Amino acid sequence: MNKKDLIPVILLVLLIPVWMFIDKTFIAPKFPAKTPAPVEQPAENIPVSGNIEAATLAEAPAEKAIEAAKAEIPEIAEPKAEEVVAVLENEKIKLELSSLGGGIKSATLMDYPERDEKESLPVMLDFSGATALAYEGLAGIGASESLGIQTSDDGRSVVFSKVWKDETAFERTITIGDGYLLTVSDRFVNSGSNPWNLSGLRILTGHMENPADMVAQKGISILGVDSFTPAGEINYWGRKLNKLYGKAKPVSIDTVPIDMTGVVVDWVSAKNKFFTQILRPEESIATLSVLSTRETEGKGIVPKDIAAALNFKPEVVEAGASHEINYSYFIGPKKYSILQESGYSMEKVMEFETIGAFSFMNWLMEPARKSLLWTLNLFHGMVRNYGIAIILLTLVVRILFWPLTHKSTESMKRMQEIQPEIKALQAKYKETPQKLQQETMKLYKEKKVNPMGGCLPMFVQIPVFIALFTVLRNAIELRYAGFLWIADLSTSENLFPGQLPFGLSLNILPILMSLSMIWQQKMTPQAATTPEQIQQQKMMMFMMPIMMLFFFYKMPSGLVLYWTTSNLLMIAQTSLRNMKKKKAEA
Repeated sequence: MNKKDLIPVILLVLLIPVWMFIDKTFIAPKFPAKTPAPVEQPAENIPVSGNIEAATLAEAPAEKAIEAAKAEIPEIAEPKAEEVVAVLENEKIKLELSSLGGGIKSATLMDYPERDEKESLPVMLDFSGATALAYEGLAGIGASESLGIQTSDDGRSVVFSKVWKDETAFERTITIGDGYLLTVSDRFVNSGSNPWNLSGLRILTGHMENPADMVAQKGISILGVDSFTPAGEINYWGRKLNKLYGKAKPVSIDTVPIDMTGVVVDWVSAKNKFFTQILRPEESIATLSVLSTRETEGKGIVPKDIAAALNFKPEVVEAGASHEINYSYFIGPKKYSILQESGYSMEKVMEFETIGAFSFMNWLMEPARKSLLWTLNLFHGMVRNYGIAIILLTLVVRILFWPLTHKSTESMKRMQEIQPEIKALQAKYKETPQKLQQETMKLYKEKKVNPMGGCLPMFVQIPVFIALFTVLRNAIELRYAGFLWIADLSTSENLFPGQLPFGLSLNILPILMSLSMIWQQKMTPQAATTPEQIQQQKMMMFMMPIMMLFFFYKMPSGLVLYWTTSNLLMIAQTSLRNMKKKKAEA
């Protein structure tokens, strides 16, 4: 590498502390540490938190028959003034259920440590500030209201109950299975003499926050709410949060307006990067609300927590009748195999479908993502290390695309070989552009050169790269998976946190990735035909790696490892080709 080539590399390295200072000063403060959410005040038809507002959608026209049989008030445990907590658990999950609101106070996921430490406790999703599965819209069963609570003899169910003076009653049974899926059965019983109007009723998931390790490392916020309709339509509202919030305002909270008026949903989810809740009523009778707090600083808008709510149409329970709502409720990891086994298309929360400019390629990218994830886990089963598994996966992808890559390189090589003839045509027909174009195309045809041959094979690989990007960015399998000096492939390296100037951290792999891109581009034949194009290619040789450095600097290390390995394999492939060429010419 000569002196001229060293200048951009030096600039590349010098830009790192500048970028880290910008990140530390302007970006990092938008990811505050976790703070407890306020508890709901005992009042009718108010949000769970005084700091949260919700945009409730218009109720959808859906029918739910009222039981004709004579209803009887269930036998209940007497509510106590103080909070009573019951526990349901299996090998995968431990739930604390609270008598306040009759919902879930916390969920401990036994297979997933909170931090990358040997003595770390399991991940606990804390809903104590706003009980998960609590109702709003009916006085007496809100998140701060005390209900009777009783655990079944087999320890698999907890029953909550509430009786009002007018002989109406509420009974809830939460039952745990063997995995992460619960069943919830709610009964509204009217043993009085007057109709019971259930209006404005809705049920909330717990509020999801970014995992503690992401907050500590100031990772990228990935909070979301999804809705799935009976027609099979999935909406990922987390992608639209910034647009839905609108312009930044000097406030700490805001409403998230969702335009799905009258659309019933099959299930809703609230999730962060690695874990999710999915609430599915047995019948599609509810519409969606999204609740979120946010932090606002300057022009930045960062969601702090997020929850989903199911809104029910008004229901009248006649005297002597009852009304039932049954749910399936998943609370656990965003792991494709587990979600798929749970049924109801819950694996859709993995966001393997593409929305937007590339949605027309879903038929290709969705199976590609599933195949890539399956292959990654297959290699991990062989080598027991996800870093090596990513390298092997990259090798497989490179082998599959080798014919296209080879064709692209050969096309650019042939373009190089005819450069003298193209320059001669440019000099001869510089006054007649149309004639120049005709003669140039004629030359391409004679020499069997396709000017787009170097580009088209690259476009074919775009769906695979997008698929890999999604898989490696969101795979819970990479959480706390180490490789060489990298402690966690699911996040950036974050080396020497707080020990560098300005309290910055260092990420080595993105720097190596950018340098490998420069090396690769210097070895790749250039197909430029004019001085202007040659100059542009020289600029792009260094501008693209610098852009990729900034883009990938805080990306998950697993994704950067894939890109770096891909560059190195391309360099090796080019080196072998050049060696063969030299031997042939000797």
